[in-house]
Order: sequence, then C-alpha cells, then structure tokens
Amino acid sequence: MIHLQRAQVALHYLAPVATALYFLISRAVASCFLQQGADKQPKRRWRLVVTISAGVILTFVAGGITAARETLTEPSAYLPQDFVAYLVLMLVVLGALALNLSDDAKPLWHTYAGSWAIALGSEIALLVCYLVSAAPSDVFTKIHLVLQSLRIGLLLCAATTGAYFAWSDSRRRIMLEEENETEESDSLLASDEESDESDDENAYGFDEDTSPDEVEDLRALRKQQLRRVKEAGSWFNYLKAYKIFIPILWPSDNRMVQASLVVSVLTIAAERALQVLVPMQLGALSEELAVGAGNGQMPWRSIGLWMLFAALNSQAGLPMVQEIIKVPIMHYTRQRIMTASFSHIMNLSMDYHNQKSSGELIRVVELGSELQELLDFLCFNVLPVFADLLVALVYVYFLFDIYMALIVFITCLTYAWIGAKVSVWTARLLRDYNTTMINESRIQNEAISCWAAVSQFNRTKLESERYSTAAADHRKAAIKYYLAWSFGGGAQSFAMNAGHLAATTLAAYRVAQGYAPVRKFVTFAAYWLTIEIPMYEVTYSVRKITQMLINSERLLELMTTQPSVVDAENATELVVTHGEVTFDNVDFAYDPRKPTIQGMTFTAQPGQTIALVGETGGGKSTTLKLLYRYFDVAAGQIRIDGQDISAVTLESLRSAFAFVPQDPVLFNYSIRENLLYARLDASDADVEAACRAAALHDKIARMPAGYATVVGERGVKLSGGELQRLAIARAILRDAPVVLLDEATSMIDAETEALVQAALGNLTRGRTTFVVAHRLSTIRHADCILVIKDGRIVERGSHDELLRVGGAYTSLCRKQYMEVKEEPLVDL
Repeated sequence: MIHLQRAQVALHYLAPVATALYFLISRAVASCFLQQGADKQPKRRWRLVVTISAGVILTFVAGGITAARETLTEPSAYLPQDFVAYLVLMLVVLGALALNLSDDAKPLWHTYAGSWAIALGSEIALLVCYLVSAAPSDVFTKIHLVLQSLRIGLLLCAATTGAYFAWSDSRRRIMLEEENETEESDSLLASDEESDESDDENAYGFDEDTSPDEVEDLRALRKQQLRRVKEAGSWFNYLKAYKIFIPILWPSDNRMVQASLVVSVLTIAAERALQVLVPMQLGALSEELAVGAGNGQMPWRSIGLWMLFAALNSQAGLPMVQEIIKVPIMHYTRQRIMTASFSHIMNLSMDYHNQKSSGELIRVVELGSELQELLDFLCFNVLPVFADLLVALVYVYFLFDIYMALIVFITCLTYAWIGAKVSVWTARLLRDYNTTMINESRIQNEAISCWAAVSQFNRTKLESERYSTAAADHRKAAIKYYLAWSFGGGAQSFAMNAGHLAATTLAAYRVAQGYAPVRKFVTFAAYWLTIEIPMYEVTYSVRKITQMLINSERLLELMTTQPSVVDAENATELVVTHGEVTFDNVDFAYDPRKPTIQGMTFTAQPGQTIALVGETGGGKSTTLKLLYRYFDVAAGQIRIDGQDISAVTLESLRSAFAFVPQDPVLFNYSIRENLLYARLDASDADVEAACRAAALHDKIARMPAGYATVVGERGVKLSGGELQRLAIARAILRDAPVVLLDEATSMIDAETEALVQAALGNLTRGRTTFVVAHRLSTIRHADCILVIKDGRIVERGSHDELLRVGGAYTSLCRKQYMEVKEEPLVDL
C-alpha cells in the first residue's frame, strides 16, 4: 500500500513534467532540423482535435471543482498536495498545448500526439493505482474515477487522431516527392517574401531608435541567416559554425583573464545566494523584533547580518565587483575577436576583396564587438536570470508549500506567454511602423538631396504634400503599434500583480492560520522582487539574444570564408638564383564563361625586361596578378627558376617582387614610414638614396617636415607624379630580384620621366622585369615586347622587329600618333 501511495505521488509530479518536456524537446528538435507540418491542412482537423482537447481540459476543471467542493463539504477531508499539484499542472500543460495548436498554422502532429500519449499513459497508471489501493466508497471518489475514465477515453482519441494525422502528412509528403523529386511538399524555410511578412519583426523586432538603414540591414542579415540555416540543414549545424570562435575567445594565454573568469563565476553564485539571504534575514529580524517588542533590547546581530547581506547585494557590493571583473574579460574578448577578424580579412584573397567595399569590411570588423556583447549578455545576464527563476521556485516551495510554488510557476508562465503573444500580435503593426518610417525618411532625403530639381520644376508644394502624407502614415502606424505594445505591457503587469496578490494572500492566510510564522511572510514579501525582475529579463533576453545573433551573422560569414589562394600542404620556400620566369600554357578566367588568359606561353630570361602591351582589358595586368599569385591559374604553370609558384609559400614568393602599381596607395603616415614599408630594416641613407634614384629627394628636402611629412589618406597631399615617384622609390628600396611595373610612369611629366627612366634603368639592371605600359615610347628598349589581345599573345619581339612586321604593335603605335616610316623606325 505504501509503495502504491509513493507511486501515485511520483506520477502526480512526473506526469505533467514528462508531458511538457516531450512537447518542448520534440518541438525544439523539429525547429532545429527545420521541420514543418504539411501545407493546406483541412480546418476540420483543428476543430476536431481542439474539441477533444477542450473536453480533456474540462475534465481537469471538473476534477478541481469536485475536489474543492469535497474540501468545503467535508472538513475532515484531506486533499494531498501532490494531487492538487497534478490537477493544476496538467490543466496548465494541456491548456498550453491546446492554445499552441489553435495558433499553429502547420502543426507537426507527432509532437502533440506524443504528449497526449504520455498523458494517457500517466492517467491509466494512476487509475490502476487508485483501483488497487482502495475501492470507491463515497460519491466524490466515484466522481473522480468517472472523470478519470472519461479523461482516458478523450486522451486516447486525441493521441490516436494526432498519430493518424502525422501518418497521413508523412504519406502525403512521400507521394509528392515520388511525383517530383525536385519539389518538396513544404519548404524548409519561408521564402524571402514570407520572411519579410512573418519572421523579421515577429522574431526579432527593432528598437524604436533603429534607423531605416539599420532596419533594412537587419532584414538583409535575417534573410542571409535563413539561407545559411537552410544550407546547413538544421539550426544545430548552423550554430555549430560558431565553434570557430572558441579558440579565439578562450584566454589560454592570459592568466589575469582566467582568474577574472573564476572570480566572476564565484561572484555570480554569491549574488544568487544573497538574493535569498537578504529577505530571509529580514524575516528573521522582523520575528525577533516582534517577539522582543517593548523589552528595550536591540537584535544587533540580526540587524548587522541583514545590513551586511544587503550591502553585499547593493550596487556598492558584489554587483560592483562583478562589473569591475567584467572589464578585463570584455575587453580581452573584444580584442581577440577584432584582431582575429582583421587578420582573417587581411589574409583573404584578391577575389574576395574585389567583391567587397572597404566600408563593408570595416563594418564587419566592427560587428566583432557585437559577438563580444552577445557572450557577455549570455554569461552575465541570461544564465543568472534562469538560475534566479529556478531558485525562486525551489525556495518558495520550501518556504511555504507546493501551492506557493504553483502560484509562482503559473504567474511566470502566464507572464511569458502574454509577452510571446503580444510580440506575435504586434508583428504586423511593427512591420507597418517600420515601413512607414522608411518611406518617410526616403521621401524626405530624396526631396532635400534633389532640391535643385524640385526648385527647377516648381514642385515644392507637391513634395510637401507627399511628405505630409508619409508623415501622417508614419504617425498612424506608430500610434497603433505603441498602443498595442502598451496594452501588452499592461497585460503582463496585470498578470504579475495578480500572481503577487494571490501569493501574498496565501502567505498571509498561512500565517493567520498558524501554519507559518510571521517571518516567512516578511521574507516572501521582500523576495517577490527577485521573481519580477528575472521575468522581465527573460522577455527582453529572447529578443536581445536573437538580434545579437543576427548582427553577428556577417562576422560568422567572414570567419568561415576561406582564401582561394593558400599555401600548398608541403609548400617550400622560393629560392631565386637567376630570376628566370616561365609561363607555360597558362589559362585563367575571372568568370568561367569569359576566358581572360588563354594558352599564354613565354620565358623571361634572367635580367630581361618583358613589356606587355595591348588594348585595355586584354589581360596585361592580370598577367602580373597571376605572377604575384593573387589568383591561381586554371591550367598550365608559372615557374620561377624552375619552381612552380603554386608549390612555394606565398610569403617567400611575394618577397621576391618589387611592385610599382599604376595607382600607388600610401598609408596616412610620414614619407619615411611609407618608404620603410618596402624594407623595414632599411637605414635613412638607404631611404634617401632610393629617393634620389627616383628624382624625389630634392622635392622632399624642400618640404617643411622633410621625410617626416604626413602624406594624408591614400597620399592625397601629394601630386600624381609625386605619388608614382614615391612608389618607384619604394620599389628601389625593396631591392627584389623580380620587378613588376604597371604603368609606372603614367602620371609623370616628360621632364621628370627622363630622370625616372634613368632610375628605372638602374632598378631593372640585372633583374628580371615585367612592364605593363600604354605609352609605348616607354618600353621601346625592352628586350621582348608581348602584344596581348583577348588574353592571347598575338605578337612578340623587340620594338624594331615588331614595327618591321607591321602588325598589331604597329597599329597600336599609329593610334598613339607615332610616325611609322621606313628609315626612322629604329629611332622611334
């Protein structure tokens, strides 16, 4: 008999918990793997199952009424707490299932059928225990057994019906897949349009001060996230991608941050304890004062302990310690994330950088701090909040009884449910609000930026009316949204106040009846605030976490992007002995549909100057990029002294080049620092010698700050000719065995060009040199000129040889108004 009673008690507590856990876990798994119910399900399904669920709920309500009536009519009757808890909890759980089903557009029936099956099994087990333990002897017991039998029948119908619907949907999906293997019965994720209509603001929302551009940015990130989740196959696989940040964030090399983490964990635990100790000590103090009232004795010990606990729990106590401890942790994680993202960007290949603007990449790096804030929020806000709620349920149970814990639980559940429903309810209102805000801003910006056109066509009145209409639409949408949100907040406050009233009334009743001392009432009254604050944090945390996750999407995309050009697995160091460069039947294309380089074959002997000429877009600069290995060739090989450049390290390869680009880029540093960028260990004498060779030293010397002159962003303080000469000086200072010149003298006047050409002669002497030029007069002394058209070498030879042929090179010369005559050809 005792074993049966214990089994009943266990079933009373475990049945609702098991039913709720199954539903939550199955829904979480389904959501993780992007499962949805079938489309276009008949409405009669909802009506049938909701009707059955309502019948089950009514049996629990009737059972509660019967139990209450039995207590009132039979003073000696005692209802066990576990039985009352079972009725209330099952009513809440099954009611929540029915409400969720009524709002579920595409229900996954197996999640509901499984929950009803668990509830059915529990009811059958309880019925058996009741029948075995005692025969029905009174009318109330018989009523309970009748209600339980009816409940079992209804739950059997619900579980069977749900299982049939689940099987039917599965069979229908299989049949559709057989009809068309490329189409699915329902999409894994909503389309972009559906996402705009149902997911963006509903799931995440926006702060009221979010700008229109940020709203559009968040929407784009949301769509991007949905695409990545779909590609990953599940939310679990998607979130697994974030594990790449673990080695970045873990402070394996910083003992101070490790110690700060340990202290932070201890502080959080101590704060949780203080939230219980402060009201508990206040209750003990109030009891001592009540007992010793009028005797003139002060309970100094209790006062001291209460003040100590309160002080430690105040903003000058452990919370302040927590904030101080967070400082090194937060800035360490920020530094690591920002550094890792910056380094990753700098190591990505040219094809990635060609597709991204610098502003966008800078924005991605800045979003690294968003991930740091996400980690901080999770560790220091969310986890402690859920710990507070769990501690609250356990503490009020031991402080009073299961009824108090039920009140707190139902209050918290109702508060959270109202918050979720309000978010869904206001989703469309928020969408309209954001749309009208964006439209108002767009009309305003366009009218102001196009003021000249508005004035020229005398359309000031039209634009004012258009803006007035947009502003009115924004006002109406804002009023609807904020009224709805305020109503929702009021409903949540009402639920919390109702729970507070019920709990306080129960606590007062227990004290008045002598079941609990006064100190417990005082303790609970002081402790209630610890319940209210976490509930607000839970509602806020869901939106905050998901929005932070969306914002970190770009950083995740960046960190998972791998460079297309990397060192081979067994790459060796490039050793340049002579400087022979060979292109062996090289093919390359930026877009496979349009080849850029086709079958390029030539050899640059050590010390030779190879000039690449041809019309724009022919592939000249691309040839240098392939040599620099900004891109890998699609076919063929590029070799330096017989070494395939794809088999050597990128660092050793690029160290072998001195490069003068057509559009030199300088840092916003001094001239000396920009020059030293080519060779960090160069002396001042080396720097000045390079500048003399580039005909630039005298110019720099006349500047007020000399070599310490700051050149401005991208060198804006220098003229075009000065920029190119500085780039040439940098190449001279680098002293590399292979020189690459891409229109190196395009921005230099004729007088300076003669000086620079002499400097370039000194630079290229004894070095293999590649020159890309449109001004053909600058490359007529090259050892070999390659005429490139549509990615192919159509002519090759010296300046004189190509002019005698009278082909493509001669045509290029004519286009530059060069005189092509029989006798003076050699002198051109």
